[in-house]
Amino acid sequence: MRMCTAFFIGLSAVIGLAGLAAWAQPSSQSSAQRGEEPSKNSSADARLTRWNVAAETFLASLSDAERAKSLRALGDPERTKWYFARGERAGLFLRDMDDNTRAATLALLDRFLSVAGREQWRLIRVVEAINAQNEKDAGITPPTYGDDLYAVHFFGSPQSGAWAFEIEGHHFVLHAAVVDGVATVTPMFTGSFPAEITEGADKGKRPLGAAVEVAFELARSLNDEQRTKARIMDRPPADVLWAVGSDAKAPEMQGVSRAALTEAQKALVDKLLATHAALLDEQVAETQLRTWRTKHAGELTFAFVGDTDLAKPHYYRIATPCFTIEYDSTNADASHVHCVWSDPSNNFGGDALRAHLRKDHAARP
Repeated sequence: MRMCTAFFIGLSAVIGLAGLAAWAQPSSQSSAQRGEEPSKNSSADARLTRWNVAAETFLASLSDAERAKSLRALGDPERTKWYFARGERAGLFLRDMDDNTRAATLALLDRFLSVAGREQWRLIRVVEAINAQNEKDAGITPPTYGDDLYAVHFFGSPQSGAWAFEIEGHHFVLHAAVVDGVATVTPMFTGSFPAEITEGADKGKRPLGAAVEVAFELARSLNDEQRTKARIMDRPPADVLWAVGSDAKAPEMQGVSRAALTEAQKALVDKLLATHAALLDEQVAETQLRTWRTKHAGELTFAFVGDTDLAKPHYYRIATPCFTIEYDSTNADASHVHCVWSDPSNNFGGDALRAHLRKDHAARP
């Protein structure tokens, strides 16, 4: 069996999701059989995709005041700006939406995430709500934490064949772009402080916990030579390196290569990548991995710096020729975690959206 074929079979087997199986071969089920809206890739039928249906519903829910805050032209420079800190920002906040608009916004966001991704997003907001209550109890005003302090922008129009949607706030940033019925979600940023929920019904849960446990298992399995290659710096960095302002930063293929791992270790690195990809809607995940899968034969490196201990600083990175996924837990006694997925060719809609702008918006700056 060829290495690349075995790799993708391994990814599917590890996670056991139909979406990941689709990386290796097309699904035999139709959209109707899966209970989804019809999905077509032509520009003329783009409005029929499930992303476009959700986008149209969101747009229809907006009042005039909400439209003024949230809608921008596709070429607006705000589309390629992002940061994950607390504080005020441009856009329409969840806190300022009526119930109908809030429901439509969350439904649109859900379309780009899997069940696991939606649960992670929920847990991140649980942490923010707890922090907000702690601020309120301490008499801090105005609040800097809150599960509704996330701002939304919508760029362009579903009828045009290309549009983008972003939601941005503390520890959750998602930029989605849909061009001719094909969706990408990158850059995407998630985080949590503290890393573990300390109270309530979700006490003990870790919003970003699933992937790091796999990374620890892989790091512990490395022999001395592999560990030396994986340790790409002397100590964990203060934060992720492919975050704000790094949308054009090319991946660095540092670390131990998948080809140098044992079969058991390859299964673990495949599981780690699949755990990250499985946070996304299956069609989005397939699109974001397609270039890597088809043009780079699964080339990948794994880096790990620090301790395989949740209470001590640690950092890991998955690097491929076309995208980088990294995770760090270094601040606040290793209880403040960040994770980012960045792809310079697909960030903010990437080459496909740039081509659309050149073709259909040539008259605009």
